[in-house]
Amino acid sequence: MRYGRRSGLVLTAASALCLVSAFGGAAMASPAGSVKGDPQPETAPFKLGNLGASSSASIAMEPNGAMVVVYDIAVGDGRLQVCVIDRGPRKCTSKTVVDMPSGEDTTGSPEVFIPSANHVDVLQAESPGDTQLFSSTNGGKSFGSPVNVGDLDVGAAALVSNNIVFTTGDNGGGAQIESIPVGSPGVEPVTTVNSKTAYDVGVGDYRGGALIGSDYEGPSIETTYVSYAPSGDNFNSQSSYHQVGSFGKEMLVGMSGDALLTVQTQGKEDMLLRLFNGRGFGASHVMPGGAGCTIGCSITIDQDPSGAVHVFIERSAFDYDLVERTTTDGGSKWGGAVNLGNAISDGGFSAALASRGTGLVIGTGNVLAYPVLGAQGVSLSLSRSSIRKGQTVTASGRVTPHDSGRSVQLQVEVSKNTWRNVTGAKATTKSGGSFSIKIKGNSAGSFTYRAVASDLAGYLLYGYSNGKSLHVTS
Repeated sequence: MRYGRRSGLVLTAASALCLVSAFGGAAMASPAGSVKGDPQPETAPFKLGNLGASSSASIAMEPNGAMVVVYDIAVGDGRLQVCVIDRGPRKCTSKTVVDMPSGEDTTGSPEVFIPSANHVDVLQAESPGDTQLFSSTNGGKSFGSPVNVGDLDVGAAALVSNNIVFTTGDNGGGAQIESIPVGSPGVEPVTTVNSKTAYDVGVGDYRGGALIGSDYEGPSIETTYVSYAPSGDNFNSQSSYHQVGSFGKEMLVGMSGDALLTVQTQGKEDMLLRLFNGRGFGASHVMPGGAGCTIGCSITIDQDPSGAVHVFIERSAFDYDLVERTTTDGGSKWGGAVNLGNAISDGGFSAALASRGTGLVIGTGNVLAYPVLGAQGVSLSLSRSSIRKGQTVTASGRVTPHDSGRSVQLQVEVSKNTWRNVTGAKATTKSGGSFSIKIKGNSAGSFTYRAVASDLAGYLLYGYSNGKSLHVTS
């Protein structure tokens, strides 16, 4: 069994600003003129290009919310495709091809990082050959010549204190790592953090310190080990690391930030989440929907800049759909399952999420992009439930998140679960997300109204209020 091994992307604090700044001047979409139910068309997965099947991919996010996706064009091709996606459009804004210098095929996963705005680094190993670092200063639109950073393959990586720390899996030499300083890359010494054979591996980050995870599959027991080097220490020195976790009968699923995800190999085979606190890991918490996922599952974990942990699972028990589960308290409580769409053609995933948990998950295989969008709450009330023909009533409410400048459209139900825009009945939210719309009783009868907050492409779903009834008498 092998999981999707992506160590969840560690985003810079600037990523937390991208959603807030976007609310100010973004163009707002309007719901269709006549719709059934509560459609969310912007949630459908979309394909990035029509190239051959990819074996691996990864994604990172710019501070402005744009995303950079890197994937190998096809097995045996020896080239990478870099796709820049602006927040909102469902396609690559720009594409560029990166060739491996030796012309050999790629091995392992490409790892992409954005240390600062428009600075994009791509780490990729060759087979056979060395590991190369490609850098861009224009947001991934073009790259300079690669820099050889040694012969350690890439199984997992993370950006830690302005260093790219990476390790390789299926390694009889143990959990070996290399740390490359951003801005001055080159060949650095390989450090053995744990001498036991490392199968699944992960790299995390705690307050600028490096967390290195690996699991050992012995003849009678599997164990996950985690070591930690604090911020300011030399990540390429063995003496910087000390073991902070050892979990018997558990295999490593993934790491992101200070979050560790494992699965029990005996008993209930629960999937367990733990958070690192600087000294060790807190209590384990069972992740819903993960039990029995010791084979036939593709999983990635991402801790967003707010600290929320998101787990994405594709498995036969979910009809091969990609399902998201999120916790904001370290696993004590989990949100409901969110279905991101059919993922049967993909076999590994990588996520990039902003502080509100919105962004994209990228799958390999057909290189599908799965939007992860935030929900909107919309309340609605009528100042009166009954009026005479020719009179008016005020429909008022509030949109959550409480942002000003959002477009709200009033709709009326014309048949069961089918709605139509009320002409001229629109409003823009004020400070605190409040809005109000006047309704005139033009004809007698009973009517049901709802308010629809427009989507914010790449960030928020359409928001729908409950229906409110108005009776108009002659």
